[in-house]
Amino acid sequence: MSSPRDGERPNYGNVSLTVKREEHGVASNFICDLKPGDEVQVTGPFGSTFLMPDDPEARLLMVCTGTGSAPMRAFTQRRARTVGNKSGGMTMFFGARSPEELPYFGPLKKLPESLLKTHMVFSRLPDQPKEYVQDRMMAEEESVAELLADPKTHIYICGLRGMEEGVEKALTNIAESIGTPWAALRDVMRNEGRYHVETY
Repeated sequence: MSSPRDGERPNYGNVSLTVKREEHGVASNFICDLKPGDEVQVTGPFGSTFLMPDDPEARLLMVCTGTGSAPMRAFTQRRARTVGNKSGGMTMFFGARSPEELPYFGPLKKLPESLLKTHMVFSRLPDQPKEYVQDRMMAEEESVAELLADPKTHIYICGLRGMEEGVEKALTNIAESIGTPWAALRDVMRNEGRYHVETY
């Protein structure tokens, strides 16, 4: 789901999906075959484990791959809607195979960098070396370290489970560069509700 918690349009209770038909896809083909007016049952993650903080000064470090970008789009829309450019700032590292796999980024490209700083990382560009989100995080080590050192920073990681190990290694190296053991910092952030992981 890529819509903010108060709906794609505020207070209308509607949501937005981006679906690509897959040859052997179950959910994608079911959704693509729906007709206007069809009723569907919706269920999914709920609770308070992957919600954006209401504090307008909170800083968000978002790391995602593929469809893991959906909640980041929702966060960005909500932040733009609720606090505008007064935001503490959001930084997103998004990984995909190619620019054609950017399902949610049209509106996000129009946002000022003061609200959202985006690092697009592609692993399958012709005649280019493979780059993954953890590689770009290491290339941006100084800015990521500054976020890790700030007690107002919240981290969100969403996407394929395979990304988790590389991202953890990058965070470990970056935290150590500022003299902080990542495991201890991660535990503090988790206890304070500032570290969130949804991988699948």
